[in-house]
Amino acid sequence: MVGQWRDTLAKSGRDTELGADLCIGYSVHIADTEEKAINEARRFFEENMKMFAPLGFVRGLSNDQISALGAGSAKARSAGLPTLEDGVKAGSWLCGPPDMIAEKINDLQTRYPGLDQINVGSVIGTPQSVILEQLERFGKEVMPEFKK
Repeated sequence: MVGQWRDTLAKSGRDTELGADLCIGYSVHIADTEEKAINEARRFFEENMKMFAPLGFVRGLSNDQISALGAGSAKARSAGLPTLEDGVKAGSWLCGPPDMIAEKINDLQTRYPGLDQINVGSVIGTPQSVILEQLERFGKEVMPEFKK
């Protein structure tokens, strides 16, 4: 998709580096280990899916899976719904210690040299205190890696 965007810009007369004029967004949760970050963020991920899947914002779900979200935990667990681990594996979530998150962002910069903006945050349903703590950690423990 990033290549298609660059090609579209070129067709309109704008030659750019791969990733230019884009902002890529991530859900982020920082903890001492990837496992701990995933475990802490799991309920926020699940609540977010409960809210947005029925509105069509979680791609690839069947009607049965969407129905299972509102039918209680047992039915939802057996419905084959996406997991936070799936999101981490797909790259839409960054979970783990600050150095791991910085490394993944650096990898992104290498793949898309024209990219100069990303958006990070917590999903809807995350308590304000957790959002503030996560943003503070990101600012103090991840962002300094990019001032070098």
